[in-house]
Amino acid sequence: MSNETLELLKEQVYRTLRDQGKDVLFEEFMKWNCNENEIMLYSDYSLTSLDLPASFDSILQNTLSAESLKVNVVIPYCILNGWAAINKIEKGHKHVCLLQFADKIPDIINELPEINSKERETGFEIILFNTLDVEYKNGG
Repeated sequence: MSNETLELLKEQVYRTLRDQGKDVLFEEFMKWNCNENEIMLYSDYSLTSLDLPASFDSILQNTLSAESLKVNVVIPYCILNGWAAINKIEKGHKHVCLLQFADKIPDIINELPEINSKERETGFEIILFNTLDVEYKNGG
């Protein structure tokens, strides 16, 4: 997300919650400024629910020729449907997730189009996972 898009999202979250009690995640999001190893990433409808914070050790772009990359990334919280910062990814909803990488942001993330760009219409799928979970599912 560009800084401009992030500011629009912050304004939207503030308007949504202006007459409600503010929690720690609200305050954290409103004060958040991007560090070089962090990125806010839009996620379309989630296929599963996931409690946050969540850590992952691998990432891949969903293409037939894709190879996974080893990473160390944490999603501490997300913004649900542009309304509020929460500590859960909810099945069937859209989110903007904060990704915090231990090292630099991988190129496959940096190369994703801005959420408001025309290139976004072609669709991109990034999958975060833990190698141990995949090995376990495959019987390893």
